[in-house]
Amino acid sequence: MGTLPHLIVIFAAFGGFLLAFYIRHKKQSHEKMICPLDSDCDAVIYSQYSKFFGIPVEILGIFYYSLVALSYAVFLVLPELASPLVVFGVLAATTTALLFSLYLTFIQAFSLRQWCTWCLMSAGLCSTIFFAALFGTKIGFLQILEDHRGIILIFHGVGAALGLGAATITDIFFFKFLKDSRISEWEADVMHTLSQFIWFALGVLVITGLGLYLPAAGVLNETPKFLVKVIGVAVLIVNGAFLNLFISPRLIKISFGESHDHQAGELRNIRRLAFALGAVSITSWYVTFLLGTFRKIDMEFGPLILIYLGIVAAGVIISQIVEYIFSRHSTD
Repeated sequence: MGTLPHLIVIFAAFGGFLLAFYIRHKKQSHEKMICPLDSDCDAVIYSQYSKFFGIPVEILGIFYYSLVALSYAVFLVLPELASPLVVFGVLAATTTALLFSLYLTFIQAFSLRQWCTWCLMSAGLCSTIFFAALFGTKIGFLQILEDHRGIILIFHGVGAALGLGAATITDIFFFKFLKDSRISEWEADVMHTLSQFIWFALGVLVITGLGLYLPAAGVLNETPKFLVKVIGVAVLIVNGAFLNLFISPRLIKISFGESHDHQAGELRNIRRLAFALGAVSITSWYVTFLLGTFRKIDMEFGPLILIYLGIVAAGVIISQIVEYIFSRHSTD
């Protein structure tokens, strides 16, 4: 890796460390964050999304930026330590950080609807680090992925299994929590934690999936099983975003009696939609998992995608029947 990309990564990581440390200091001292974008930074840094698995996001940032800055400082002084395995690990970390920053930016835009200047700066620094590390490495990126395909494949399987398990548990709890037509504060916290597990699993699945795809793109683009699996993952991302960022908050707001534009029958309508999206999620996770499990499926794209859509449709129909039974039971 050349000296200039090294220096770009080190300075960007050091800037990110100072930024994360600044946010941590402001939160601990309970000082109001000044937002140059004339938005409400406090609404972002104190929101429920400011922690991931109970760990403040700025703490994760401090750890990540420190790790990257120290790693590339060592690479600069002792280049012989920049082995392909170590470079692969650092690139994996920078890719994860980039996707996580995109996730947090998405949260600001569509869930919180508030912008934090400092958070956007951090996302920009994550992007700078990723591209400088990617284009500055002397080792061929595709060759790195090919050489470590076994490791990537293991983590891909772990991501799929974790997502499948978390989605199954989430649906079970979701149906159970909505039986009384409301969600308590404890239940909302449980659902939020489970959703973070699902997003984490999706992140692992996407990152490792790209790692498996890029070296063999030509072959995989002609593989029906792979194409249907990609569609399934895309459905999971879009469906999960809509369910966790729009539907669940409305259910919680109604349950907690918060002020909002009330509409007649809104709880029933939202609950039915939540059941349907939950069915889309669980069926897509199972189809994606099974497609990844079987090494070869001798079917064309058309029949395979129709089977997937049929399974999803059946799941949605069953979810509406279950919701109707729950509704009748609660009415009685």
